[in-house]
Order: sequence, then structure tokens, then C-alpha cells
Amino acid sequence: MSIIEILEKIPLFSEMDKADLNKIKEVLKEKRYSRDESIFFETDLGDIFYIVYEGRVKIYNISLQGQVKILDFLGKGDFFGEMALIDEMPRSANALAVEDTVLLTISHSEFQQFLQKQPDILFKITKTLCRRLRKADLEIELMAFGDVKSRLVSCLLNIIKKYGIQKGGSDIIPPIFTHKDLSEIVGTSREVISRILKQLKEDKLIKIGKKREILIPSSAALEKLLKESH
Repeated sequence: MSIIEILEKIPLFSEMDKADLNKIKEVLKEKRYSRDESIFFETDLGDIFYIVYEGRVKIYNISLQGQVKILDFLGKGDFFGEMALIDEMPRSANALAVEDTVLLTISHSEFQQFLQKQPDILFKITKTLCRRLRKADLEIELMAFGDVKSRLVSCLLNIIKKYGIQKGGSDIIPPIFTHKDLSEIVGTSREVISRILKQLKEDKLIKIGKKREILIPSSAALEKLLKESH
């Protein structure tokens, strides 16, 4: 997939014509990161806007006690780093390449120029920020009032929406999502995640594949379980 095709699929730029997209392409710089290489750290100066061209990026925080909380996984076409470019505050989270990754970057000054020429982009960024804020609000609610099982079920449903693969009537969560990943998203230990997954399997709500992928015969059944737990 070409850079222009990637840009066309990103909501921020999807309504631009080819001429404007080519202008953006001209100022984009390519940065490559190896697996497990840090992209930036929390409190770093935010002066670059990133678009994922290839690979996968983990956005996360680390508590004072050293506990990791994964906020999101980003893949091809996703963007990040926009908050610091708008409010000129330091980074609010860490970013790490989960696998060999290629990012397209725009500097702060070039980004500001685009905002002046394409003010509708700011509105689209605001919509994206609101969507992420709503997601964060739901997670905070689950952390405050939901048990670990509810949080894991919600996590599985969110992964399905973004990364799920449909096959044979089931939704499949690929094995790139490890028990460690799930524990750091949910906010618990790997042992607890393993125990709850085993319970969900016994209840026939999930199956575990030969490659450790998670097969979900009915997402509706998981959604019903989540609603009943509230």
C-alpha cells in the first residue's frame, strides 16, 4: 500500500484531494524502529506527529511502583502524538515499537502550517481525541466498579473490533496479543488472566487455538455477559 493510499484511509486526510495529499507526502519523513525500541517517553517534548505505516505501536504508562498500563495498540493507518502538538505540553504516555515498525512523521512547524491551510483537520483531531477520551472514561468506570472478569471481557471485545479476524463464524484474536499484554491492559497479573480465560473456556464463551489464538464463537454472548455484570 502506497503512502497516498495510507493517507486516504486516515480520517484526518480522507477528504483531501490528491494535490493536497501529495503536499503532505512531500514533508513526511520516514522513521524506522526495531522491535522493542522506544519511540518516545512520557514527559518528553512533543514536537512530532506520527502515522503508523508498517508495524505496531504500544502506547502505555508506568506507575511509580513500576506497573505497566497499556492504553492502546496502534497499527497501520493509526496516528498518535497529536495532543502534544496542539497543547504544547510534554508527552502524556510512552510509545514503543512492538515489532519492526515504520512511522511517517510530521514536525510541529509543518503540522501548524497544515492546520492553518486545512482547519477542518483540527475538528477531526478533536473527534479522535473525544473518542479516545470516551474509551478512557469507560476504562476508568470498569476499573472503579467492574471486577477483573468484566475488564477482561471488555478488553477482548475491544480487540475484536480493531484486530479481530472472522473465520468459520467465530471472531479470532490473533496470538500477537499475549497474556502479558492482556494483563497490562486490564490491570492485573498474568496468572489471573490465565485463570479467567480458563473459566471463559469452560463456559464455552471462548476457545483457545493451537497457536494460542483466542476464538470467540459469539461476541454477542460476551457482550451480554458484560452487561449482566454491571
